Amino acid sequence: MSTITNIGADDLITDSRANLNDNFSALNADKIETSVLDTDTTLAADSDSKVATQKAVKAYVDAGGNVNATETTKGIVEIATAAEVAAGTTTGATGATLVMTPAAFAATTAPVVNVYEVGDSPATWTKPSGLKYVVVEVQAAGGGSGGTTTATTATGGGGGGGFSRKTIVEATLGATETVTIGAGGTAGAGTGGAGGTGGTSSFGAHASATGGAGGSTGSSGSPAGAGGVGSSGDLNTSGSSGGGGTADSGSSAGGAGGASALGGGGRAGIATTSGNAVGVAGLVYGGGGGGSGVGSGAADTAGAAGAAGVVTVTEYYV
Repeated sequence: MSTITNIGADDLITDSRANLNDNFSALNADKIETSVLDTDTTLAADSDSKVATQKAVKAYVDAGGNVNATETTKGIVEIATAAEVAAGTTTGATGATLVMTPAAFAATTAPVVNVYEVGDSPATWTKPSGLKYVVVEVQAAGGGSGGTTTATTATGGGGGGGFSRKTIVEATLGATETVTIGAGGTAGAGTGGAGGTGGTSSFGAHASATGGAGGSTGSSGSPAGAGGVGSSGDLNTSGSSGGGGTADSGSSAGGAGGASALGGGGRAGIATTSGNAVGVAGLVYGGGGGGSGVGSGAADTAGAAGAAGVVTVTEYYV
């Protein structure tokens, strides 16, 4: 800002005239020409020689600078409504990117875990509103072990059930899906009967797993049940095969049950020459039953059942 010289009462006329001329020159140098003023509300000139009017600046700010924020551009954003959060909407009414406040995030639905056991089978899962995807874990049942026949015999353990895990987006799910949970394989009868095969578990047509096979009986090296197999999932595993039973010199030992992804196999029964020992049932979920053994001087005995399967459906909303 230029300096303005005051004219004193005792100044000479020539001095006063010079001071006035200097003051006018200074004022003229400091004034803003109307041609410099910019009324464009978008400030498109982006110039160092223009001055935006108050009205232009206010309109520009009210419009958010006419720039919506992106991942690489600063700009305006909108706070998402609950409905927009649930719908997964990207941009709001003004076209600006939507963001969630901490309060909105805290209010979103936490994952919901649904557990279906054999008593629920067949069950119906219904797709809820606002769902984004589910993670399904399908465990099949374990096989039962065989029952002994004649003296000094042993039975093989049942196989563990197969397992399948799959992430499924909402759009590929039906309005409802049938959930099937396999029952444990039955114990072989004490007359030399083979153990039953474990039941298959499934979630609609999306993921499935077969049950472990049952073990059978024999005097030595009795066959064990093979493990079941998972299919159609992102992760599919097989259950372990059961152990084979052995018999020698009047004593016998059943084979251990095969393990599943979620449950261990049942312990084998080990018999002396004068006794018998029943194997232990498979452990939940999907373990095979342990084989039984009978000594030379003992009565036949039944096998052990496999453990039932299970299906879990975890629902995710964000």
